[in-house]
Amino acid sequence: MVSFCLENMTRDLPSSNLQARRQLDETKQQMKDLGVDIHALSHRLHSSKLDILGLASACRGFCSELSKQHNVEIEFYSDNIPTNLSKEISLCLFRVSQEALQNAVKYSGVRKFQVSLKGTSDQVELTVQDSGAGFNSEKAINGHGLGLSSMKERLKLVDGQFFIDSKPGLGTTIHARVALSPKTMASEENGLGELVP
Repeated sequence: MVSFCLENMTRDLPSSNLQARRQLDETKQQMKDLGVDIHALSHRLHSSKLDILGLASACRGFCSELSKQHNVEIEFYSDNIPTNLSKEISLCLFRVSQEALQNAVKYSGVRKFQVSLKGTSDQVELTVQDSGAGFNSEKAINGHGLGLSSMKERLKLVDGQFFIDSKPGLGTTIHARVALSPKTMASEENGLGELVP
């Protein structure tokens, strides 16, 4: 509707008013960009890949998408991830992987990252690692940034644990662990290490 109104305003403007036409054209382009962003956001809010293919495949797909979008190299590895994780645990670990990796791409200053998902008899562990700028993890986790806080809070909801290993100039590793019950481990799948271009 807003785009339609802007189009009408452009048509009603005298052709001599070039500055106003330019501003309207820029605003129309911003509206189109916003539409694309909203569509991408709604897709990320509910990943059908997560429901259909499971946690490992959804994370692998996200790594591939982010790699292409930002022209970075993401090495993804998964091993022994249960196929029947609860939706809550799968969604939690998927969102933490997204947030951690997006932060790493945005702030680390490097172009190569490692993401690992590993299952054992009693837990699933996610690790997102880079060798970039690093930061003071104590200050960051107690600060006002939403990224680290949201990851920590998500993990609390599934009785998970959240750890940051980072120092200025020495890179960052994000660890997320969620305990599993024996029932959750009834069916397992093995993933393979791979390099996402």
